Amino acid sequence: MTSVFLRGTVIAVLLAVVISLVLYNTKLIDACPLRQVYVIYEIKKFDETKDPRLCDELNGKISQFDTNCKSELEVLDCG
Repeated sequence: MTSVFLRGTVIAVLLAVVISLVLYNTKLIDACPLRQVYVIYEIKKFDETKDPRLCDELNGKISQFDTNCKSELEVLDCG
């Protein structure tokens, strides 16, 4: 009984992963919202530390995000 349940669970998880990868690769799932959350988290982290190295890295990530996701996040003032 347990092995049937375990086997079914493993198959279901593998199918979910395969379906997610197929949808992502065919651009039916958009990763931009997830990337936006990450960039915003990094901006908040910069606001706490005011680290100039982090600012430069973050501006690169913001520029790349704006280009790839057709967004208009403003780059940070590192001065």
